[in-house]
Amino acid sequence: MSRSSFLVTQNTPQIQQGILDFYLKKADRFRAYFPGGEELSGSRPDFLALEEVSVQPWSGMVGCIVVEGTLTPAARALIRERGKFEEDGCYNPLEQLWSYELVNDTEVLVRIEDFSVWMVFATLDELQSLEKQKIPVSEWQEISFEPEEGVTPLPMDKTDLEQVTQAIKEAFFPKHN
Repeated sequence: MSRSSFLVTQNTPQIQQGILDFYLKKADRFRAYFPGGEELSGSRPDFLALEEVSVQPWSGMVGCIVVEGTLTPAARALIRERGKFEEDGCYNPLEQLWSYELVNDTEVLVRIEDFSVWMVFATLDELQSLEKQKIPVSEWQEISFEPEEGVTPLPMDKTDLEQVTQAIKEAFFPKHN
């Protein structure tokens, strides 16, 4: 059964807890992403201490790692604790997960980025089950990661990537005279 991609537009603790609990039952693996600095990586030691994990560099950010492992009872409990959404809308980066995924086989089921951006990759059956649990899936925004029809992505070589990198550096880190 194919999966559709959705951006969860209601970020209430009850809805997020319902989504998290639902997919923690379906998933068999997790991936947790940790940047190099301490600001967003407070949970890193706890995830590294779990059994059956592997650690790889993550190409999405310099100095970032991804910890991947089996969703053992200890891993489920840690994700449930560190993936929680605070009632006041504040985040404690030393205690909460910055970015993580719940995975079944090779399919990503749910991805949370920057503490609060929730993307769900659901089948029709899963959407119906979530709806029965009072999760308002009809209000979610369907998203696509495919290029729009008629748009052909241009190939990029090393020179192109270097130029883009330089432009980003100049835009975000201008030299002061």
